[in-house]
Order: sequence, then C-alpha cells, then structure tokens
Amino acid sequence: MIDRKILLIAPLALVLGLSCFSSDPEGPVMSVFTDGGPYTPRAGETVRHVDTLSAVSVFNVPIGIGESSFLRLGETEGIRFESILMKFDFDSLDYFSGKTVDSVYIVFPVRIVQDADFELEIVMNELLVGFSEDDTITATPPFSGEAIRGAAGETARIIDFETAAFSLDETTGQGWIDEAAEPWPLGIVVRWNSEPDPMGIIEMYSRNYGSNPPVIKVSFTDGSNTVFPASEDYNVASHLGSGLACVGGVATRIYFEFDLAGIQEDAMVNYSALVLHTDGEAGLGASAIELENSFTTDFIYYLYAPGTGDMLDPEFLSGTGVAAGSFVPTVSEEVRIPLAGFTRDLLAGARENLGLVLQSDLEAVRYQKALFYGIASGDSLRPYIEVIYSLPADFTGE
Repeated sequence: MIDRKILLIAPLALVLGLSCFSSDPEGPVMSVFTDGGPYTPRAGETVRHVDTLSAVSVFNVPIGIGESSFLRLGETEGIRFESILMKFDFDSLDYFSGKTVDSVYIVFPVRIVQDADFELEIVMNELLVGFSEDDTITATPPFSGEAIRGAAGETARIIDFETAAFSLDETTGQGWIDEAAEPWPLGIVVRWNSEPDPMGIIEMYSRNYGSNPPVIKVSFTDGSNTVFPASEDYNVASHLGSGLACVGGVATRIYFEFDLAGIQEDAMVNYSALVLHTDGEAGLGASAIELENSFTTDFIYYLYAPGTGDMLDPEFLSGTGVAAGSFVPTVSEEVRIPLAGFTRDLLAGARENLGLVLQSDLEAVRYQKALFYGIASGDSLRPYIEVIYSLPADFTGE
C-alpha cells in the first residue's frame, strides 16, 4: 500500500524543483560553478569524539598556607590539621624587669568547635628548627622531646570550646623576666597527643585575622599583667582522602593525559571540554569558621597545560592557562570545563599535547576540596575529553 503522505509530498517537491529554473527574475537561480554545470558543495559531517583519557593521576605540590586568618586542629572531610606552629613577640620583656610572676597562661582564641561534644588532647613542645609564614611547610619541624609543662607539671591538655587557656610553669615565665632563659626563640608546636574519637575539628583565629591572636598572658604579684601576642603562626595540614581529589591548602592537583589522534588534523572544532562528575557527598573541606565569615562555598579552579610532561620537572607545576571558573563541589553533578582554543591548537600542531592539570585556584590561600569520580567508574561518571567537530566540505565533487 502506498503511503498517502508520500503522494502528497511528491507533487509539491516537483513544483518546487521546477520553480528553481523559472524565468521569474525574483525567483532563486543557479549559477554555474564550473564549465561542467551547476555544483552544490556538500557539507562535511559533524562528529562527536569522546576520549576517555589514557591516564589520570593525583599528585601533591609542596605549597602551604602561611598567612591564613584561621588555625585548626583535628580533621574534616579528609583534610587533617595535625599541628600549629607559633612564635610570640617578647620584645616588651624589658619593661617588666624586677617583677615577680604570679601566673602564666597560653591562650588560644577558639571560635568554633565543629561538634559541641568534640574535644582534643594536645601537647606543646619547643621547636628545634625555626619557621616563617613565608615558608612551605608540609610536615611538623623537629621539636624538643620534653613537653612544655603546666603549673601543676601537666603536659597533656584537653582543648574544646570551653577550655582554651592553659597554664605554664611559673618558673618558666620568671626565667624570661629575669633574663635567665630566652623565651622560645624558635617558637613552639601545638600538636595532637592522641587520635581523637570521634574525629572533629577545633578552629581558632590566627594572628593574621587582625584581632584576638593567640597570646601568652602573664600576671604579676603586684596586680599588673601583660600579653605577648603571636608574631607568626602556621597550620601544618595534609589530605588523607583517596580518589580523584583536587584540594586547595594542601596543594593536591590532578593530571589528565589523553590522545586526540583519532581526530583529523583539518577538523573544524565547534566545541570541546573536559567533563568531570563530582561526588557531592565528599564535601567542600572548608571550615565552619570560613563559611561563617562569608567565604564562598564554590570550588574555584584553574586548569592549565603544563610546561613539560615530566612530573619531576619543576616546569610541570606551571604552564599556559586553559580555563578558570567555579562549581559547587557539594552537589553530585556534571562539570564541564571548556577547552576553547586549546583543542584547536593541538590539532593544528601549534601546541604539544602534554596533558592538562587541574588545581584549586586558591591553593595557597584557603582549604577547599573537590572529589571526582575516577576512570574506573561507569561510563556515565568517568572523566573524559569531549570534542564536537565538523569535517571540511568536499570541493572535489567526488
């Protein structure tokens, strides 16, 4: 049986075809392209190319945060705040010469405890190696094996939201006043004394916050008192989480390697992107105190093409920027990072394919984390490079 739709369409097509060759001056005309007669260029195909990446690796960069406004102890979402380094400004000691010390306290300006029931056992030690906030410190420096003692000889202390001031041996403070001992010339380290259970985090203001820094408070028998504020402080942290994680603050980056050999060199790229899928349950890794102070909850990223493909070469840590932007890491969703002219340059041979590196654009400023599904995940979640391109039109007439 003949389809009635075909019967209806066929006459109409015939009419339109004949009108193309009418003598109506206002109607469409065909111009002669070659001596052989009329020729209409045939448009090339549009193709979607997906490269599932030949390799993806996570690596750490020795970058730390020395001038953060906040200090932390504990662990949250895989970011482990192991210790705090501190130096204090004792330049005013001479003003108190001859006085008798009544009490000495070290005061930590705790602002937030992640869980109201969380507490952490800490111990303090004098540093044997100095530090600077401008340093890159990824591990606690060497320290004295003898812990700093309190007024009753105690060494282990419990810090929580209600207890953030700890006594020091009065004879220690008196020795400073009498110039019998130099007050911690290289600073001190405040560190965990035991693994907390359950895990949590305690946050306090850094001296870089601009007010309410950590201090040594000394009271004298004549009723007077003084404070020696922190002159430098530094949070030593690491990322213990697994998976495809990009972390700011502890400088964890992701290196993507791929091969576009399956695309013709003369392909006209219409669109290309690095496509990732976030695991929203892993969280942002930002602290409660940051969020309370109106820090963005977005993950700010920077994608670049490294200067070399050798991960051991310093040039691998920098290169040509490809894209920058942000996304919400606490929601499981697809993230598309546009590659703009990067893919065109690769196909044209104007740039060598050395892969791409994704990092937090705030990795030397604040702690933030994004976790993605890896190449072992299902096809709908694994990372890939997507390229949509057209082939050039064929002018050969073949």
